Amino acid sequence: MLINLKIVIILGVLLVSSSLIFCASTPTVIAQSNYNIKVAKTTEADFTVTDGASYVGTYFETTYTMTGTATDFINAKDTLITSILDDFNKSSTIGYVKINSTVAQANNNSITEIANPFASKEQIDQKVKSVLAYALDKIENPIGITPDIGDSRQIKCVFGNVLDDFWCDIPTFVTR
Repeated sequence: MLINLKIVIILGVLLVSSSLIFCASTPTVIAQSNYNIKVAKTTEADFTVTDGASYVGTYFETTYTMTGTATDFINAKDTLITSILDDFNKSSTIGYVKINSTVAQANNNSITEIANPFASKEQIDQKVKSVLAYALDKIENPIGITPDIGDSRQIKCVFGNVLDDFWCDIPTFVTR
């Protein structure tokens, strides 16, 4: 009986050890999305220096050119929008983005008021998000074309000094 107990204990230890070794050698599956979007940024602006002061000019724009596969764009969508929005918001000219290219005027008993022509941060954020989301949606759901899996795509977005003129373009496929 003592021998049977020892055998049972040894078998139990072997069983537990085998289970631990099996668990330790079983690879853990980690859900990981691998994607890579290359983003290039160019900024152009003019300014004037007069009597010891510097003034923002009438023209500035930031161009983002993004390259990756359609799958990369789909997987990176939220991060890409957030990253570009954060970067654009750090621009020194962000406070000078006008809502549209004309200045609205209101006439009230021959007193002319000039409305605030500048876009708020919220308006800028919303416009950048919507323009980028629309372009990314076109990558995810192409109409009229059948891209090959793995083909590199490109999106070019231009954000300048007029909110209504923000735009993104999706040129034809980029060759590798």
